[in-house]
Amino acid sequence: MRSVKCPNSWRTSASVAVCGLQGWQPRGLSGRRTVGFIASMCVLASYSSPLQALTVDPGVDFAAHSEHRGLVVDRAQGAEPAVLVPAGSLFSRGPNYLLEADGKTLAALWVKDLAHVTVRRTADPAGPVIGRVGASWQEGAIRLTLTPADGPPLQTGRFHRVDGPGIPDLLTSHFGAVLDERGMYFAELRDEQGNATGWLRVRISPYQAARRVYDAALPSSVPEPLATAAVALVNANIRESENHAVDVYLGN
Repeated sequence: MRSVKCPNSWRTSASVAVCGLQGWQPRGLSGRRTVGFIASMCVLASYSSPLQALTVDPGVDFAAHSEHRGLVVDRAQGAEPAVLVPAGSLFSRGPNYLLEADGKTLAALWVKDLAHVTVRRTADPAGPVIGRVGASWQEGAIRLTLTPADGPPLQTGRFHRVDGPGIPDLLTSHFGAVLDERGMYFAELRDEQGNATGWLRVRISPYQAARRVYDAALPSSVPEPLATAAVALVNANIRESENHAVDVYLGN
């Protein structure tokens, strides 16, 4: 595995308070639906070792995984491994999260709620927009719309199960128990004319290198920051579903 340089701000216990574990909620998020996004992208503990990038399928354009310490981008088209970190500013008009690599900010994410993310090139709220990601739900199953600033929108279908227990057959917010979500899910990415332009996949299991592993084949119009925002929304919604599912391990 390769090492991904971790921002200095991740190395102190103060980051726990910044992430909201003392009761703070990111701007624009409210109520119980904040839990998934906070848990999926915040640093949950201080540490001194770097994040580790996973070995990924050579045939994919984008790959990422979720750790208890953050969301790690393992591969992106023409870009370098990166980490999604809290911006650390609680009350300004600045972003909620930064995508960073080797001490550089690659992009900034403004999170309105679990269905809307705006991605800019810098932490300036007036900075150039890279794109936006929106989520919608059909019978509890998430779908994404990726809208690059310089290209037409792309939309995923629902994430269909292609491996695992078999019930439910979609990645949904209606899991009865955390065991039910385990498996592999696949969603096609299509343009406005309905033509297939790529796909996204998520694997969920406690018996792999990371509990949630994401990869994708994406058109060149979807840059690393926009793909990261899309994965972050899916990851947040999975965590939100877990928060309302029965945890069969609780108390064991």
